[in-house]
Amino acid sequence: MGLDSVEIILAAEEDFGLEIPDAEAARMITVGDLQAFIVVELRRLGRPGVDTNDIFARLRAIICRQLGVPPDAVVPSARFVKDLRID
Repeated sequence: MGLDSVEIILAAEEDFGLEIPDAEAARMITVGDLQAFIVVELRRLGRPGVDTNDIFARLRAIICRQLGVPPDAVVPSARFVKDLRID
C-alpha cells in the first residue's frame, strides 16, 4: 500500500472508530469494497443506526479531502488505483 492508501485507511478508521486490518485493506479494490467492509464491521460491533448512504457520504468526503478529487469521481464502483489514481 502506498502513502495515499494508508492515509485513507487511517482517516476512515478514525472517522468510523474501527480498525481495518492491513490484509483486509489490501483486498479493497473499489470505494464500494471499503464501504461494505465498514458497514459489516460497524454492524458486527453492534453500532446503532448503520446507514449505508451516510457511510458512503463520509467516505466520499474523506477520499476527496485526502486525494483532492472531485466528489463526482468518488462512486462505489471507482477503483482506487485505476480510477482515483491512488498510489
